[in-house]
Amino acid sequence: MKNNKLKFDIIKTKGKARVAKLNLNGKTITTPVFMPVGTKATIKSMILDILNDPKYTGTDKKIGIILANTFHMYISAGHKTVKYFGGLHKFQNWDGLILTDSGGFQVFSLGLDKRSSRNKSLVKIKNDGVWFRSPKDGSEHIFTPEKVVDIQGDLFSDIMMVLDVCSPVHGNDKKQTAKQMNLTHIWAKKAFDYFENKYNDLNGVLFPIIQGGLHKDLRLESLDFLNNYAWDGIAIGGVSVGETKEEMYKVVDWLSNSLLENKPRYLMGVGTPEDLLETIYQGIDMYDCVLPTRLARHGVAFHSSGERIRIKNSIHKMSKDSLDNECQCFTCKNFTRGYLHHLFKEKEMLGSTLLSLHNIVHLHNLTEQIKKDILS
Repeated sequence: MKNNKLKFDIIKTKGKARVAKLNLNGKTITTPVFMPVGTKATIKSMILDILNDPKYTGTDKKIGIILANTFHMYISAGHKTVKYFGGLHKFQNWDGLILTDSGGFQVFSLGLDKRSSRNKSLVKIKNDGVWFRSPKDGSEHIFTPEKVVDIQGDLFSDIMMVLDVCSPVHGNDKKQTAKQMNLTHIWAKKAFDYFENKYNDLNGVLFPIIQGGLHKDLRLESLDFLNNYAWDGIAIGGVSVGETKEEMYKVVDWLSNSLLENKPRYLMGVGTPEDLLETIYQGIDMYDCVLPTRLARHGVAFHSSGERIRIKNSIHKMSKDSLDNECQCFTCKNFTRGYLHHLFKEKEMLGSTLLSLHNIVHLHNLTEQIKKDILS
């Protein structure tokens, strides 16, 4: 490996919290940052240009980075197809940064789905990788640490994640969690040994993923091992998978004093307002979560009061109030709750678009407010 492609410069700290500039591939973002999730090269119901247009967001502070899912891109369009179109950026017309997860969580979730006994045969974890059947057509596939790097390379991802074993919070004893953590470490070493020779040829950088469940000693052991591979950053995985918020915050607290200070820290799959408020002050820099758009599709909006607005409730039918008086997004400035209620009652797709925009902007504005507090 030669000079690091990712530059991470801390501007100011406040306790464990920090504001930093992250520069990669000629693009710069300021952390802490929430990354909207575009699973299949699309943020559901959204035109990506809207996310960085002040007319729609109500702010000139750009989002700058989104997430796509390696497993779903592999199963749906296919990584070779995306490569043919010039990578994810050109495929979906996004000029910001793109982080892709490893797809490991989605693969393992196939085996955890209890709705069908058939699902128990969909996944087999082996020392060299994970074998699985496609949920689309039943075809057989294998993800190895090296293959996952290659897939994300074909996607032209800016930030790539290693293949890991995401241990379930419930149903695992400590011995099983330790075994899965050690396999995560073996895979991480394989991935980075393979990636090192490609470092200057691939578009992206690679983050390892800390595992260890709800066991402090395992978490610290995982962090100690994976700090050796935190060349450009590191992620905390195995959270937001069924544990309580207090348990998740405890995991972050265990790790916060031993995470490398000069590298970005990514808390995977986390993105409620309360989670950001809690863990940014524990030193986390990057977040992603499907919740903002998923809630929006079900008619639920974040609100500056901390409550959630359920726009389909009849109380909103005759309301001339905006969704949130403190928000300057296009949705809140132009439409009443009564109109939004009407869209959802009539199952109009515009309702999902308008609430998705608001929820994403809400989290974006929250990180901007926290940055101001840290910088003050």
